[in-house]
Amino acid sequence: MGSRAKKERLKKGRLFVPLIFSFGASLDDLSVEEFLRDPTKISNALRTIQGYFNVDGVASYADTTLLAEALGCQVSISTYPPSVTSWREWPHDMEQRVARLSEAPRVATALEVTRRLNILLPESILLGLVTGPFTLCSQLTGTPVSGILDQPELIEAAAKASLALAKAIGDAGVDILVVSESAIPFHASEFNKTIARIYAPIWNTAKFYDILPLLLLENFSTQDADRLGRAVDGVLHPAEALKGLARKPRHLSFTVPVELLEKGPDEIEAFLMEGEVSAALESAKVILVTTDREVPLTINKELMIRGIQTIRDLLRRKL
Repeated sequence: MGSRAKKERLKKGRLFVPLIFSFGASLDDLSVEEFLRDPTKISNALRTIQGYFNVDGVASYADTTLLAEALGCQVSISTYPPSVTSWREWPHDMEQRVARLSEAPRVATALEVTRRLNILLPESILLGLVTGPFTLCSQLTGTPVSGILDQPELIEAAAKASLALAKAIGDAGVDILVVSESAIPFHASEFNKTIARIYAPIWNTAKFYDILPLLLLENFSTQDADRLGRAVDGVLHPAEALKGLARKPRHLSFTVPVELLEKGPDEIEAFLMEGEVSAALESAKVILVTTDREVPLTINKELMIRGIQTIRDLLRRKL
């Protein structure tokens, strides 16, 4: 990780880092495809966004199709979020593809952006996003997450690819690693052992680099919270699921719905100041608050600007 100051900020917690990434294309009136492939455009846009919002950090690269493309899948970026065309059959040279991961054009772009932002924004927390093994395996094979447990060797191979990218962005200098999954096969027998085995190498790598690892699950239900908490040390709980936690983690990180950014200040304050969200903030154990997914290109910009500033100021009042 970076400077001592950033380490202290992570330790102190109460960080607000919304997932703003592809939205930066709109600053220069670029297509998303142009934006995602240009480290200079990305770096400059994220610096501008950070300078304007003055939140606690930025997402240095936040595209869940990055790994699938780097491994050889066709990815369409003409619309956003990009779509993945799965392989017709699993390639025989998967290990070689994983070994060459950092040479893939957009992975190289992501790493370059991270290195540049460490120079351009030396005191800002950098958040790196990696597609999780279950989602990646589903993207590569076209099989729903619920159906891939019958192919453990493919999941293990996908996990090695997620691990390789985690190592690469660790070397590049991120401070927080978010492992993003669209879904997790909760019906697995010996669930805790299965999940721990898949994620342990990624979590250990993050800790080796002194990075905070967190799991972001798109389709998250209240009953998932405790099961994940027992299997993974670091989960981004949706704010709405906090009341369902039977066992509060020692350090808590949570997400707010991206739609909240378009609400009025009174509605945002009511959301953050009531119930379990307020209790979590009062507990002084919150490490990170972020959005439950990337800020979409279609968001109302004026409302988003006001919403982010409102959340930022409310969280800082709680310090």
